[in-house]
Amino acid sequence: MSKSAVLLRAFGPTTDVLSTRALAARTGIPRSTVHVLASTLAAEGLLETVPGRGWRLGPLLVGLAGQIIERTGLVAAVEGGLGGLRRAAGQEVHVAQLVGGWTVYLHREAGPVRAPMDNRVGLRAPAWRGGCGKAALSRLPAAEVDERVGRLCRDEGLPPPDRGALHDELGAARRAGYVVSSTFQAGRTSVAAPVVDADGRPVGGLSVAGPSSLFSRAVLARCAQDVVEAASRAARQLTP
Repeated sequence: MSKSAVLLRAFGPTTDVLSTRALAARTGIPRSTVHVLASTLAAEGLLETVPGRGWRLGPLLVGLAGQIIERTGLVAAVEGGLGGLRRAAGQEVHVAQLVGGWTVYLHREAGPVRAPMDNRVGLRAPAWRGGCGKAALSRLPAAEVDERVGRLCRDEGLPPPDRGALHDELGAARRAGYVVSSTFQAGRTSVAAPVVDADGRPVGGLSVAGPSSLFSRAVLARCAQDVVEAASRAARQLTP
């Protein structure tokens, strides 16, 4: 991997700004080399300077990422098709795309009553931590799940999840067609279903989520039916 790529990968989902010293510590690249590389990347729009603080990802990446998002068609597929997702006050709809071992949240619909949630648009999170990601992973072969999860953990220095527990959860989600997850944020539950393309490959997932207290057994059953139907509608829109 080139040193420039190593620098870019140093910026994780919870790391917005890194100083030259921090970049050197994270990457093992000498500080003088980091400064030269970062300056070059900034001149190309891949990084930008934050006065007095260091560097952050640059605006060119937004356009490049936008091309990838548009290519999958997930956002266009769900547009106008989420109205059937019945929600109680405080519940939200989330749509996320599967990218390697990550999920990237692309769409969020919240009502007038909002509960604090971490699923902001643009957030990137390990796929096995949230409902949308687990739903998407459930449509992949076990070996591919292991490969994606393992690579992400190695690249980001993250502790791997319990492999057996994860595969048990994904297997149950595959059989049911949806997953109920409360592991992304304490006190929050999501009911999620995978959105697949014409070949049955997962593009991402969509969910209804909110405070766990809002999800009685009856509400869970209703939400499960709703998200499965919404995911099926989105999948039909993806079909050429």
